[in-house]
Amino acid sequence: MKFIAQIKPLQDTLAKVIAVIPSKSTLPQLETILVELKGDSLTFTGTDLEITVTASLEVSGVKDGSANIPAKLFYEIVRALAEGELTFTLDKTTRRALLQTAQGNYQLSVDETAQLPNAAADFKPEGSISADAATLKRLISKTLFAVSTDDLRPSMMGVLFQFSPDGTRAVATDGHRLVRFTNATLKTDSELDIIVPSKALGLVAKSFDDADTIAVSFSPTHVQFKSGQTTILSRLIDERYPNYEAVIPRENDKHLLISKDAMLRSVKRVSIFANANTRQLRFQLAKDQMSVLAENYDAGNEAREHIPCDYSSDELTIGFNGRFIEDALGHLDTEEISLKFSTPTRAAIIEPASTNEEDLLMLVMPVRLNA
Repeated sequence: MKFIAQIKPLQDTLAKVIAVIPSKSTLPQLETILVELKGDSLTFTGTDLEITVTASLEVSGVKDGSANIPAKLFYEIVRALAEGELTFTLDKTTRRALLQTAQGNYQLSVDETAQLPNAAADFKPEGSISADAATLKRLISKTLFAVSTDDLRPSMMGVLFQFSPDGTRAVATDGHRLVRFTNATLKTDSELDIIVPSKALGLVAKSFDDADTIAVSFSPTHVQFKSGQTTILSRLIDERYPNYEAVIPRENDKHLLISKDAMLRSVKRVSIFANANTRQLRFQLAKDQMSVLAENYDAGNEAREHIPCDYSSDELTIGFNGRFIEDALGHLDTEEISLKFSTPTRAAIIEPASTNEEDLLMLVMPVRLNA
């Protein structure tokens, strides 16, 4: 195999695939990247058995061929190269690949016997939709931060996508917070619910440009995202998602309107004084004022700030994990936000004060306050 490629496109294409490859695996072939040349089309493939990423680019092909190359070493040298031209030559006799650039020559071993599982060959889509990348990436960015990392609750380690003729809803929860985000413009002819692993969605967010149009295809076990020369195929999480609607309170009658930036800045400052383990913040609501407090009794530190707001309900004191509040506020776009409370032991709802074709709801569970 031999080809000549421009280094910058080579770096960009290789970066899309390297992210899926495990750093350590009991299966050595998973630590390699499959390089295939057919004519002037160079294709890279990597997998961790759950997700397979394929990305191609145009090169000047000299001799077709394929080989499994150590992924980490190959990516590190390609990433470190200056812009220019690279000539790749595979010597089957010595099982070595030679990379030649204006700066020097680099040789690395290849494995022509290692076989990566070809999940794409077995993928039989039963339905598909077309989505602009900007919309899909927005659904991902607004929910991914709330996905659980607890492998004892596998259904919550991904984002639930509910496709319907009325729009697409994305839901994520880790049991302490929940995000429900609906976009009315991304519609399907029929209803379909799938749970996509968080790692796959992170790759989708990084691998496609906002201007791309992504073909999303489904089978009972897999979902595929494809645009141009890049394809991401992921196994779905085959679990029943929790009944998230049941935990969204309907009777939160204490409403507050506040500047998002003012509240976020205050939470960040006061959190510096919170206990490093509990991250507990105390929120005191009074007429047209929110107070944010943190106390670290062990260190003898405390902080208090007051923020003007629009609030006329009964006074309320409630505690939250400051990081969860900060995460929620950081994923809201509007200048003014709405918070809805009930009692100190019931979940609070955080929403944009104004909406358009999107419906975003965030829920945060309170924590028990220290006496």
